[in-house]
Amino acid sequence: MSTAAATTLSNIVEAIAGVVGEQNVNTDIETLKKYSGDTSLMSARMPDMVVRALNREEVMGIIKIANENSIPVVPRSSGTGTYGSGIPEEGGIILDLSGMKRIPRVDTRNRWVLLESGVTFGELKDELDKHGMQSLNPLLPRKDKSVITSVLEREPVLTCKTECDEPFKTAEFVLGTGELMRTGAMCIDRIPPEEIPDKTKSDLCSTGGPGIDWWRLLTGCQGTFGVLTVMNVKIFHKPLMQKVVLLPFDSLEDAVMPLYTIQRREVGHECFLLNSYDLAAILARDSGEISSLAAKLPRYCIVLNLWGGQFFPEDRIAFEEKAVAEIVGLYKCSVTETLAAVPDGNECIQGMLNGPWEGDVYWKERQLGGCLEIVFQNGLDKIPALWNRFLALAAESGISPQELGIYIQPRQRCRVCHVEFHIPCDPDGAELARIKAFQRKAAGELINAGAFFYRPYYDWADMIYSRAGYTLETIKKLKAILDPNRTLNPGKIKL
Repeated sequence: MSTAAATTLSNIVEAIAGVVGEQNVNTDIETLKKYSGDTSLMSARMPDMVVRALNREEVMGIIKIANENSIPVVPRSSGTGTYGSGIPEEGGIILDLSGMKRIPRVDTRNRWVLLESGVTFGELKDELDKHGMQSLNPLLPRKDKSVITSVLEREPVLTCKTECDEPFKTAEFVLGTGELMRTGAMCIDRIPPEEIPDKTKSDLCSTGGPGIDWWRLLTGCQGTFGVLTVMNVKIFHKPLMQKVVLLPFDSLEDAVMPLYTIQRREVGHECFLLNSYDLAAILARDSGEISSLAAKLPRYCIVLNLWGGQFFPEDRIAFEEKAVAEIVGLYKCSVTETLAAVPDGNECIQGMLNGPWEGDVYWKERQLGGCLEIVFQNGLDKIPALWNRFLALAAESGISPQELGIYIQPRQRCRVCHVEFHIPCDPDGAELARIKAFQRKAAGELINAGAFFYRPYYDWADMIYSRAGYTLETIKKLKAILDPNRTLNPGKIKL
């Protein structure tokens, strides 16, 4: 680095320290290394500094300075990152939002909670427990993961109800110029969002407008259009009764029509499908037992939570049990509350549904310490062929198909499904490069076979963007309008 560049960086550090305090600006090599990578196992890249912001005014001040000096800003609010979104492509500032911990309002009547960027699933659960509410979680999220990050990354929630599919309601965010903006009903006034319901006619429930649906633009953008400071998201009342039942299958093809029918008849609340490996990774008492337990479990299993709700819970569960029995009879399959290999499996799952993963090692990483993923969407009927192709490619690459996981999450009553293929790996092992090469090859094969990759993450974003056509051109135009100096996370959108 030249003397002039060093002087410029020193001046920028000094200016930012004037906004957040010297203690919240770090340029030491150990801190920079810590923030250079995440759990996605994508290539690490060093930032020039890490800045910790504690409120919206500090976020605005940091971004204004960065924008004026053409310094990239990469927002990061989770203790862990899963998709590489927080790894800087062009250096610059890692904007650490994990200290923004306020949960200023819980609205049980309209079923939403207002929270800041750094609030984790573990912290949200503790707060909602006080109100008899529960969050709309993805499948066993990391307890130190930011709730807002999960929503922005479009991680699907476990309930398949259409009205719960998109938890994002309204939000406040900072543009690449440092200006503040609010979406939907939150834009009705400039007062703090938590005061809006009491001081105006708005209850923060209206998501759309004015103008375009900003909340749709912000999701999946990896912090390239704006930095979220506060959001209100949907929540749910805890049910008075619930019961998890399991529908086992020998083949994925056999599970398709029962799962379609369960969703068409709107049975249950949380509903998803796992293969034996993923189910074992969740239920094994010890990581060393995962492979042996997987061999004893059904090859595929629909997990269905019968939900009693707030009124007449016994009658409601009895009604849903009758519906499940009819579906089982129609398709000549079976339903059980217990598994021979794990007699209390359904109770264990029931206890996990409404909270984060509590283990010290995340469930996807228990076997080998790391996990690579392939994530896409498709119609349920197309997924078995894609899974079989994936298993065949794994065998050709010398990877045991028995050690691979699949998770299928129906969305909007099975109109479409979110799908994850899990590839356990040792992040420090000699085989990592070979397994990454397999992951990329498999992703390309699946795209060509019709899998819809709706999140342009990981090392194959180029494959997704190359097929995006006019959509990519529109994204480029929006980026130029909202962030003309390419301040926010440059390089994530392939301009």
